[in-house]
Amino acid sequence: MRGVVAVLALGLALGGCTNRTKEAVEKVDHDGEYIGKASAAVNAVVRNQTDCTAARPLIPEAYQRIDEAREVVSAPATQQTLEALEAQVDRVDQLCP
Repeated sequence: MRGVVAVLALGLALGGCTNRTKEAVEKVDHDGEYIGKASAAVNAVVRNQTDCTAARPLIPEAYQRIDEAREVVSAPATQQTLEALEAQVDRVDQLCP
């Protein structure tokens, strides 16, 4: 009987770990989706940084995507990534008055 209880307890413990792992992976995927959208908008700005006429209209969308991502992402590393993306847009924004 003790063996059965031990196996059940082990199964429950492992099931809990699997569930937490799955939730962590889903969170990373969710954050990645929003980071990807923000990154794509920022990349468009950076690619056009030498042509202010092309870059200037892209800047508001980049800031918007960063703000949207900031509201929904939860991992600390993703917040740092958003700060770095915002710094890139800020630089182009300063270069293209």
